[in-house]
Amino acid sequence: MPDTPQTEESVFAEALRKPSAQERAAFLDAACAHDAALLARVRGLLKSHEEAGSFLGQAPVATVIQPPVAEGPGMIIGPYKLLQQIGEGGMGTVYMAEQTQPVRRMVALKIIKPGMDSAQVIARFEAERQALALMDHPHIARVLDAGTTESGRPYFVMELVKGISITRFCDENQLTPRERLELFVPVCQAVQHAHTKGIIHRDLKPSNVLIALYDDKPVPKVIDFGVAKATGEKLTERTLFTGFGSFVGTLEYMSPEQAKLNALDIDTRSDVYSLGVLLYELLTGSTPLEHGRLKEAALDELLRIIREEEPPRPSTRLSQTWSAERAARMKVGPQLSALRALRFQELDCVIMKALEKDRTRRYETVSGLARDIQRYLADEPVEAHPPSVGYRLRKFARKNKFLSSGAAVYVVAISGLTVWATRAENLAGGNAAEANAAIAFLENQVFAAARPVALGGLGPEVTLRQAISEAEPKIDAAFRDAPLGEMNVRHVLGITYINLGDSGAAIRQLERSVEIRQARFGPNHINTLAGKNQLANAYTAAYRYSDAIALNEELLKKTKALLPNGNPLALNVLNNLGVNYYEVSRWTEALPLLEECVKLRKAKQGPDQPETLNSMVNLAGTYLKTGQTDKALALFEETLTLAKGKLGPDHYMTLTSLSRFATAYFDAGRPADAIPLHNEALKRMKVFFGPDHPETLKCMTNLATDYHAAGRFADAIPVFDECARLRKGKLGSDDPVTVDTLFGLAVVYQENGDYEQAGPIFVEVARLRKQTLGAEHEAVAFALCRLGRNLLYEREYADAEAPLREGLAIYQKKLPDDWGCFDTQSLLGGSLLGQQKYAEVEALLLAGYRGLDTRAARIQAPDRYRLTEALERLVQLYEATGKLDEAVKWRQKLEAARIGTQSAASP
Repeated sequence: MPDTPQTEESVFAEALRKPSAQERAAFLDAACAHDAALLARVRGLLKSHEEAGSFLGQAPVATVIQPPVAEGPGMIIGPYKLLQQIGEGGMGTVYMAEQTQPVRRMVALKIIKPGMDSAQVIARFEAERQALALMDHPHIARVLDAGTTESGRPYFVMELVKGISITRFCDENQLTPRERLELFVPVCQAVQHAHTKGIIHRDLKPSNVLIALYDDKPVPKVIDFGVAKATGEKLTERTLFTGFGSFVGTLEYMSPEQAKLNALDIDTRSDVYSLGVLLYELLTGSTPLEHGRLKEAALDELLRIIREEEPPRPSTRLSQTWSAERAARMKVGPQLSALRALRFQELDCVIMKALEKDRTRRYETVSGLARDIQRYLADEPVEAHPPSVGYRLRKFARKNKFLSSGAAVYVVAISGLTVWATRAENLAGGNAAEANAAIAFLENQVFAAARPVALGGLGPEVTLRQAISEAEPKIDAAFRDAPLGEMNVRHVLGITYINLGDSGAAIRQLERSVEIRQARFGPNHINTLAGKNQLANAYTAAYRYSDAIALNEELLKKTKALLPNGNPLALNVLNNLGVNYYEVSRWTEALPLLEECVKLRKAKQGPDQPETLNSMVNLAGTYLKTGQTDKALALFEETLTLAKGKLGPDHYMTLTSLSRFATAYFDAGRPADAIPLHNEALKRMKVFFGPDHPETLKCMTNLATDYHAAGRFADAIPVFDECARLRKGKLGSDDPVTVDTLFGLAVVYQENGDYEQAGPIFVEVARLRKQTLGAEHEAVAFALCRLGRNLLYEREYADAEAPLREGLAIYQKKLPDDWGCFDTQSLLGGSLLGQQKYAEVEALLLAGYRGLDTRAARIQAPDRYRLTEALERLVQLYEATGKLDEAVKWRQKLEAARIGTQSAASP
């Protein structure tokens, strides 16, 4: 069994029993051999005991050597019956007791320990009672009564706090970092109340901050003012003396000034320090100066560490020590580990200000510490953080969360603005003045839109998009004589628009910004090249691939000629041009660009950086399109593993990797494997980007397509329907992407047998595509042929003829070799067959089937039914026209096609 730890009281009492100083010294060396702190405290008590002399005529040594019988459970002290011991603190023992009169209730009764009634101990005990009696605060245990036992030992009665330490409560209940901070604030308020009463606690630590449940809500209670010190009037008429060389408090939570050999000059900032230690432990799981190291150090070294050594920042401690094993030991699971993803720079500043070795640099009051935590929780700038324009903008934006519509993508949207603002502060001369003007414009015109309407704002429900739109017309007037300011504002707004999914508005801002850059710096300056790079990104986001390719090809030539190999801007251009080529199916041209980009980024930036991972995803997709499926899937899996490990599951790069990995499974003909990955990606994207962001909607479309390809039409319909509704609301009903989504919805309705729902959508899609793309665009043919098929399924043969003839004409002009052209021929033959117009039917049906059959390898699995339908029409034709031999021959081929026993080749 492990040894029972010795308390300073028990060692002190035993030391007093030793008859000589030599025996006492030997005993102390043995009893405190491995605990220098315990040895220091006991020596201090002994010295104080010797110097304090007698108290009220009693001989302390005699009292200690011959103590009276101790009170214990079952004994009666006045109206209180002791039930059980519930704790030991300072020089007293705490019992749970039942009060019988004048009211019946459970209380805590603290009584001085047998053998501890020296002058110093009695003075300290009396000070604690008086300290508690002075205070009236909901988060400080109240004193109810006081007295002296029959044996002459003082006691006092407090409210019974049925709680556990704050650290244990937080860990066992798996409180989030935010909940821990919210619970810590009333602790500060309680200590500040004590300070207003002239009382310094001096021993703040987890075991002296208990959490009890009242009406199922956690309520902190500060207890044990056993070593409290008065800053004004005396707490007691008895002498309260801390001897030279003794230390009051608990080492891990002791302020540097308490660790001095004569710690007489202690003020309220000592409690600020201890609260800083407690907050550090609540958020990281360990104290700033770790217990193990303090326990092993010799006394002088131990005190030096407390006084001089700077602890690591909380964020550093977390990154160095966090592990799954530690999480399990602390019983917090993922909640506290999520703290690493918080805005820890601000918390670092708050906690490290409370832990300053020089108390003049700490918070002046505990209220100051509490206010900064409340500011942090309210997304307001904290006083501890160094002031900067970028910081003010970021905090203003975070505080006005309505600007984000609840989507984490807002942080991405605003990041360009704040990074630029921070850089702008470092500019000198005239540029600095224009930079400050730009910052002021963004702060006063964009963010200030959240002001009430009566004060010139747009009200508290304004969105970021609305705020920017309101500010945009004011740019020209604001920067008439400051072109650099205008350039930077438009550049930042353009990036923000891209991240918000409004590529049209982004292009408008970035084209003007590039125009100013070229006029001011020239066409080959890196500033101009960087602006064009962002403009090319906006073209890509708007699906203007020809414009993006032209601009990126120009940039590739210039960056290779003007910038060193591996320059970040040059790598961006290399990646982006590869993506552009990919999007227009120029995969063999994309491949070498992306391979070069991945190689350079791994070497220059590291294999697990977001930029590198992005290029790896693009390269994997290109491998897939060039027939290197195994290579593609392996690279997707590698990228996803690196992204999750480095960036976490909710980083945008992880989400992108996950979604592209799913798409790779689909392209490899494995839609069932794609479905769970797209489902996970969509769930997280809705939180990160928002439900109607282009990236979210693209993932939603892909998931619906997975369901469609897997034959799960009932699952595909609601996903397509939601996506179409969101796109219509965001982009408008005539946007090409919205129309494509409606087309997908109609196709799934059709293949699920719901022709009544599908028909009107196909009509609308055909109309909108003619309107936006032109009457002879191939996408119009796709819609017309689907409409014709739908009418055939409804046996509306005459109505089907017109759209099928129109669609076939477009196919024969634009895509004469596509299998869809021959499918349309067969469909038109079916329409004429249904109307008994036999003159054209046989030629159309034979040409349609033979064209499909010779192109069967191009037809994806979900569309293979087109072949069997073409065979069915031929059988129907020959049966209807009495050519039974032909009918038998084609039926045999139909059956063979259905069961897959032989090729359904044309005779």
